[in-house]
Amino acid sequence: MTVYGFLNFAAEIRGFRGDAKKSAVNRAVDMCFLESVLHQSVDTLSKGYRHRTCFAQSIIHDPDILVLDEPTDGLDPNQKHEIRQLIRRMGEKKAIIFSTHILEEVDAACTRAMIIDRGKVVANGTPEELRRKSEWAGAVTLRVNNQTANAVREKLNHLRAAKKVTATANGNRVTVTVFPRSAGAGDLTREVIEATNGWMVEELRTEEGRLDEVFRSITMPDTKN
Repeated sequence: MTVYGFLNFAAEIRGFRGDAKKSAVNRAVDMCFLESVLHQSVDTLSKGYRHRTCFAQSIIHDPDILVLDEPTDGLDPNQKHEIRQLIRRMGEKKAIIFSTHILEEVDAACTRAMIIDRGKVVANGTPEELRRKSEWAGAVTLRVNNQTANAVREKLNHLRAAKKVTATANGNRVTVTVFPRSAGAGDLTREVIEATNGWMVEELRTEEGRLDEVFRSITMPDTKN
């Protein structure tokens, strides 16, 4: 079947006839950007266009809720980007629920995320709220020259807002991460800047939380980072 023939078939089994069928097919084609392959056989499509065609048939009856399972599984980076953009566009007017083990997808396409472990919801919030649960949320990473890892670790370990410090040396350069004691423990970045005054600092940045670390800490609480 061609893409057009398949979508017409999908519309018919949903009960559309005549102008209503034509309108439903055209709307799905426009939403999923299928004009360029409309008369192409489905079995000759790339994986990305096959996914778009599947999306089109699933929304041809304009559902309020769409449930998807691993929507970008097996796609290359460009195809993943296309599908995620499509999900975001549709999500402006519809409720879209999808399961995935690719946590970057949560950041790319979701406004809310739930972590389910052994059949139970163990976390529920926006991606930003979940990232705040990460040990990395608010951590400060910096690179300094002409200091030893031990000296850097020793000085930064005494900061009031610091929970722990990791430091790795590569020649004269030390990469160090200072983890915050808690979200409200104080301005860790300011304390680090004050403590490193006079050092040759190449880079300093405040880290965002990491969803993969949050997932591991919740589903495997005994796992050590």
